[in-house]
Amino acid sequence: MKSGFIMLLALLLAFGPLMAQDSLITAMAKKNSYTFGPKQTSFNGEGWNKILDAAQKSAAVLIGEDHFTNEIPYFTSALVSQVKFDNFFGEIDPYSAKILQQKIKTLAAPAFKSYVADYGNTFSFYAFEPELALLQKLVKQGVQLNGTDQILLVGDRLVCSELKKTTSNKRAKEIYRTIEINSKNHFDAFLKDQSKPFYLYTPDFDKNMNELTSLPLSKQEKQMIEMLKLTAKIYKSGSHHLRVQLMKNQLMATYGKWYNKKNLFKYGANHVAKGESLLEIFDTGNLVNNIADSQFGKSLHLMIIGKSGTQASPFKGFPAEAIDENSGTLKLLQPFFKATEGEQWHCFDMHPLQEALENGKLGIASTKLARIIKGYDFLIVIPKVSASQFPK
Repeated sequence: MKSGFIMLLALLLAFGPLMAQDSLITAMAKKNSYTFGPKQTSFNGEGWNKILDAAQKSAAVLIGEDHFTNEIPYFTSALVSQVKFDNFFGEIDPYSAKILQQKIKTLAAPAFKSYVADYGNTFSFYAFEPELALLQKLVKQGVQLNGTDQILLVGDRLVCSELKKTTSNKRAKEIYRTIEINSKNHFDAFLKDQSKPFYLYTPDFDKNMNELTSLPLSKQEKQMIEMLKLTAKIYKSGSHHLRVQLMKNQLMATYGKWYNKKNLFKYGANHVAKGESLLEIFDTGNLVNNIADSQFGKSLHLMIIGKSGTQASPFKGFPAEAIDENSGTLKLLQPFFKATEGEQWHCFDMHPLQEALENGKLGIASTKLARIIKGYDFLIVIPKVSASQFPK
């Protein structure tokens, strides 16, 4: 009995400081919280006004999101209706971004709908209806679409479908067509049986890449083939560091096109914190923040997540998943969730918490939570989100 009491006392002593820390974060979050809510195709409320004001004053705006919901592209669409951007950067490869921009610009509505029906599942996150509608809106506004990511696991099909149209090499045209067909067939097989491999993982894909490398091809073709090979390496190795290196490399490769312009970035929240990312690496957000700082400007970093609701699966036909606020990164944000109430969206100004953390007035045991607080200007909490849908 005595030992049980001692154990209970030890637990209380261990969790006491953590509970006090969470309570302090909640109190500070409440004090620096501003609500807003959807209104027609936009928002109204003090939180929205604060976001717009900060976005207008910033050289770059970075949205760190949780993917596969309707509400975040809705938020982004409302933002671009109010703030003029020159460039949009998304979690897609540069070739697919260029292809999508060209198709949106040149295809009539029926032809574009047909194209999406054929190739939509190769568009990364933009396979979903609200995300694709966002891209269409941006292109209509004259915003340049840019990608910095590796090619999607099934994006070899999309890239090769375009390469076969432009190559002057007869053998290369045959190989591109073979990759396009095999990629689709392997993906269709995967959708029925998840033990089946994507074509990118197969020896046959490697064989075709090696043959293409040996052929006399245009400079652009060679670049895209090297990207397909690097993409396969990233997926096979599972190297997050290599992927981030590529993202930063491709961002800087186009630096002359977005230097000194108004730029919008929309990536997973892991990628766009000001400092060290949630995955312990200096990512795209850190790079953009440093560039803005070197130009005597600033970047605005927004983290936007849903507290509850559903998220879509990345694969068509798979069921949506319920969001569990007590799991993963969301669990870390419980002190902020406790500061929310009602159906309004909440915008938390992180600057006072950053100052308290810097001055030692706020002790945080979780390194990841500290990175969130230091890495984002605003945390936006949506009370309930809904799963995105694929175009019908």
